[in-house]
Amino acid sequence: MSILLGVAQMNLGIILSYFNSKFFGNSINTWFQFIPQMIFLNSLFGYLSVLVIIKWCTGSKADLYHVMIYMFLGPTDEIVDENQLFPGQKTTQLVLLLLAFVSVPWMLLPKPFLLKLQHNRHHGQYAPLPDSEESLQSESNHDSHGHEEFEFSEIFVHQLIHTIEFVLGAVSNTASYLRLWALSLAHSELSTCVL
Repeated sequence: MSILLGVAQMNLGIILSYFNSKFFGNSINTWFQFIPQMIFLNSLFGYLSVLVIIKWCTGSKADLYHVMIYMFLGPTDEIVDENQLFPGQKTTQLVLLLLAFVSVPWMLLPKPFLLKLQHNRHHGQYAPLPDSEESLQSESNHDSHGHEEFEFSEIFVHQLIHTIEFVLGAVSNTASYLRLWALSLAHSELSTCVL
């Protein structure tokens, strides 16, 4: 239950970011932040939530820790029979893992380049003649129209930090909910020993 609530809460946060993007008319954030974040989160931890529900419904004795660990460590290995929760599980896990890996560069790369292209289009980028007054001005932090230059490296580093923060945050937040799960398992075991 803690995993299901945690993944639902993280999905809610990403969905709220979509409404922010829509409100401010920022389609770049929708396509290159909201969509890959939803894909990353749900292809890994949404899948874990589905496995939990399948395990509840079928009464399976599958070890979900084992399933998730070997989804990363041995994605092409055969799944042990007791951990096989549904037919086609191995193929599903491979596709979900591929989607998760594709979503990371999708979050990282296009947005800074599109922002640069958007900036250049908006400010009418042109190359000043060498040794002219304009070229001396362009060496400063402003272009000839008085606008701030687009700092691509700064935007790229910001996007890199944002991507790493999201990926690590998704993993660490899920680990926090897993700790709640472990705590409840330990509590149930201790309460059965006392009785």
